[in-house]
Amino acid sequence: MSDFLGPHGKATVILMRAHFDSELPKLKDLKKLLHIPDGRYYKSGGRNYSSTHRLERLLNVLSEIRGEERDWQRYSSSDYLITVAQVHSNLFMTLKYSAQVVDGFNLTDACMDELDRLMSAYSSVCSMKSDVENMWSTLERNKERAIKVGISDTTILNPNIPNLQSILHGYGDAEYLKATSELKDWYEKYRWKVGAPKSTSSSDEPEDETETV
Repeated sequence: MSDFLGPHGKATVILMRAHFDSELPKLKDLKKLLHIPDGRYYKSGGRNYSSTHRLERLLNVLSEIRGEERDWQRYSSSDYLITVAQVHSNLFMTLKYSAQVVDGFNLTDACMDELDRLMSAYSSVCSMKSDVENMWSTLERNKERAIKVGISDTTILNPNIPNLQSILHGYGDAEYLKATSELKDWYEKYRWKVGAPKSTSSSDEPEDETETV
């Protein structure tokens, strides 16, 4: 079992982006804003890099599915906050730290295993579809090579590409839709949601405190 989510195998994880540790939200501030008993920062590139990378990869895949321009830096994080399970965001947090927060998740070991399975299925079907989409250029290259070396086989020199394209039309589309739908469902189920607002005392001024490992 990974130590990413702690001994109970469940936690709230918030991906953060900051050039310097001083730019991260102060822990005492977050305790008041999120009503959490405690929390701790870790570097995203540290010992649990593979786990944070999976979450960042998911965000990038969802962006691709939406048809957005590829930008791998958009969802990269420098640090992550880990705290007790089932913590929700709120409007105060959203407004104050929108520049620092990449995204957040309410996670368990089981749902991380599920994410691995879903991401693997998505990668597999994308690879299969890509093989077919690249087939036509492969056939054209083979034709050019055949002419150069004097091959006379008409199936190589003149493959019936339109007929093949007709036969393979929609190849993998149903499985692709299934894979993307399951990833979107996973994200909606485990993403960090904005909960009902709670009152915060105006006298609770946050103190400077940031712990990063």
